[in-house]
Amino acid sequence: MRKITPIFIHNFRVLGNRGFTLIEVLVSLAILAVGLLGLAMLQTTGLRYNTNSYSRTQATYLAYDLAERMRANVPAFQAGNYDVSAASANTIDSISNNNYSCNQNHNCVCDTGTCNNAAMAQFDLGQWYYNLDMLMPGAKDAATLNTLFHAFISRTNNQANITIYWLEQKRDATGNTTANTPLSQTWVLDIY
Repeated sequence: MRKITPIFIHNFRVLGNRGFTLIEVLVSLAILAVGLLGLAMLQTTGLRYNTNSYSRTQATYLAYDLAERMRANVPAFQAGNYDVSAASANTIDSISNNNYSCNQNHNCVCDTGTCNNAAMAQFDLGQWYYNLDMLMPGAKDAATLNTLFHAFISRTNNQANITIYWLEQKRDATGNTTANTPLSQTWVLDIY
């Protein structure tokens, strides 16, 4: 005797497998899409935090750069030649560029020749503000807000107070990103 298999059972199994596979594919695509969106958000958040960390690192580097310039020129530091108030920082910051040197104010060349302590302090400040503008774009942006935020330097005895402002992207309580929030950090360093 021959074995007879009903055709409708065989066809039913084939049709059932096709529908089940299609649903599995759609569910797996939905899960993959949610996962990829999560990865993109994670990448964006990581990039923002990395940029903010870079700004803080550059601010620290620049504060120590100025402190070393002061340590190399202690008589000018003690005479107050490195003191820059918030009001006078606007003038120095707006004219600082790579060519800002003792030539403009004291008829000397501090980077290639000799000059007095006060002229060297002016040269150092011009170079420092230029480096601040080049290495920290957020510092230049903070200086152009309605209320100006410029880096300034004050001293108390043998301590230099260096305050640097820059802009960071932050999220407020509602989850919105704010880019016009100036942050500052002050370094208090002993100069001997």
